[in-house]
Amino acid sequence: MKIDGLAIALTYEDGILTLGATRGDGEVGEDITNNVKTIRAVPLILNKSVKGILEARGEVFMPIKSFEKLNNEQKTKGEKNFANPRNAASGSVRQYDSKITASRDLDIFTYGGIWGDKKIAPKTHFDNIQNLDEAGFKINKTSKLCKGLKEVEKYCNEWYDKRHKLPYAIDGVVIKVNDLALQQELGFTAKSPRWAIAYKYPPEEAKTIVSSIICDVGRTGALTPVANLEPVLIAGTIVKRASLHNQDIIDKLDVRIGDNITVRKAGEIIPEVIAVDKSKRKHGASPYKLPTKCPVCHTNAEKAEDESALRCPNFNCPAQVQRRIEHWCSRDAMDIDGVGESLIEQLLKNNLISDPGDLYFLKHDQIKDLERMADKSAANATSSIEKSKDRNLDRLIYALGIRHVGSTIAELLASKFSSLNELKEASLEELINIGGIGPKIAQSINDFFKERSTKELLKKIEKASLTTKQKQIIKTSNKLTGKTLVITGTLEGITRDEAEGLIKSHGGRAASSVSKNTAYLVAGLEPGSKLKKAKDLGIPILTEVEFRKLLE
Repeated sequence: MKIDGLAIALTYEDGILTLGATRGDGEVGEDITNNVKTIRAVPLILNKSVKGILEARGEVFMPIKSFEKLNNEQKTKGEKNFANPRNAASGSVRQYDSKITASRDLDIFTYGGIWGDKKIAPKTHFDNIQNLDEAGFKINKTSKLCKGLKEVEKYCNEWYDKRHKLPYAIDGVVIKVNDLALQQELGFTAKSPRWAIAYKYPPEEAKTIVSSIICDVGRTGALTPVANLEPVLIAGTIVKRASLHNQDIIDKLDVRIGDNITVRKAGEIIPEVIAVDKSKRKHGASPYKLPTKCPVCHTNAEKAEDESALRCPNFNCPAQVQRRIEHWCSRDAMDIDGVGESLIEQLLKNNLISDPGDLYFLKHDQIKDLERMADKSAANATSSIEKSKDRNLDRLIYALGIRHVGSTIAELLASKFSSLNELKEASLEELINIGGIGPKIAQSINDFFKERSTKELLKKIEKASLTTKQKQIIKTSNKLTGKTLVITGTLEGITRDEAEGLIKSHGGRAASSVSKNTAYLVAGLEPGSKLKKAKDLGIPILTEVEFRKLLE
């Protein structure tokens, strides 16, 4: 089974566990000894006498029931849910407090061992697994020795059908050459062994029913139809909603309320409707049409000639205001931890804020007195708001939410203009002449800074003393010259801004999205979809420890 978890190495000296480490880059990993000792399936002392060093390789994972239990606990505490069991397992193993790891109900399957005592070292991979079983390790009993590729094919097909009955998430099958001498002879490529291959199953699909279709309003006013679904398990997570994107997609699929549909996770992350079973459609089900008025502020919706999306043109629409503030606080923008959707909703409802600039004038007691808030959560929110005042210029530009300006364009603008004021004063012609910025983006930037609401926001930003100038980068070395690095997840010993500053000081470029040109992905706790994309593209992944070593 290709378990969706975290690869680790366990080192034993004369049968006693002395070290647990993450795989890292294969040479350098993180020391997680205290945490792996809390996993019941990890033997602290082996059953039989094993002389010298034994390094056992395995995969730590979180069973599906444990994952659901953890997310229910997170919800009760008002904390963010884990996206999938892999992220939950990875984050749990890397906790500084081993008591947290112990509470997370992790499990492990051991699949390989390097034996220091050559007298008992096995000759085949299958015997290696059996030796580990006898020594007291937990192995996956579904593993099978196949004679010929037809048996391999049969095994893969059988488990494709039966995988939903497993108590843990898998995304395929790992196929290995059994003879260890042949493994040695076959060797490695730059990225992987020649004697093993992962047979990945296609994206998981599930059938469910559309219980209703609602219309969300985004920060730029786009009206996005969303299907509310009868809850269904896909790739280890419960899916209750799926975006229908726009009217063209709805018309193409002919999705209607009450329809039996097939859903899958696009890139194993975003749920999407891929098919409708019209043979099961109830009589009288009507085609769905997006509203002609904004469902929140009731302003007439508009559609540009070159777009498929309907938009609410009212900049002060309550839904747009909330989404803009959520965007401002998001991780890739100003990264204001502790100020999420529910708190922003309450702040708006109580007329404590009207735009992102108002966040910087909130008092501790104003937040503390809100529903489901207390001294500690209010202190965390105000502290995080205060820290966000010193973000890099590119993050501030991205946070403004200028239409068509994503994080990459924001980085480009920050490299061309030394301050927000300089960008604000830039002419349309000046913007168009920047490589990578076309007339459409330039016009959007130009229009944004002419808006009265933008001028009011900029006054608040200035009054709150936010950093609006590009920070000077002191060049430390040329180690990363020509290399692009992306950071995902939470780094523990350093802020994201500090990490991006380090990358730039060593001559590299800190980007916010993964592409084939990315040299390294630096993965912290609870990494997002960037990790999956990096793996798919074969991009080297660094832990925080490895990132620091790279710069030494």
